Amino acid sequence: MITRQLTHPESIVVVGGSNDTTKPGGKVLKNIIDGGFAGKISVLNPKETLVQGIESFPDLKNLPILILQLLHCSPLCSRSC
Repeated sequence: MITRQLTHPESIVVVGGSNDTTKPGGKVLKNIIDGGFAGKISVLNPKETLVQGIESFPDLKNLPILILQLLHCSPLCSRSC
């Protein structure tokens, strides 16, 4: 069953968000921003501190918000991400 939290989350975390909008994480993030998402957007990208104008965090433990929806847009890695 689809709930309102799934279709209208208060916050979204984009794992692998990128400044490069030709990459999947960059496209997804751009679409969320351009779509007018009204909630809190966070980005996980250990290589950047700012992605498309949004603060980026190196890992989940540094996120200052409760994660209700997470979009994973980076390739799987062989080490702990």
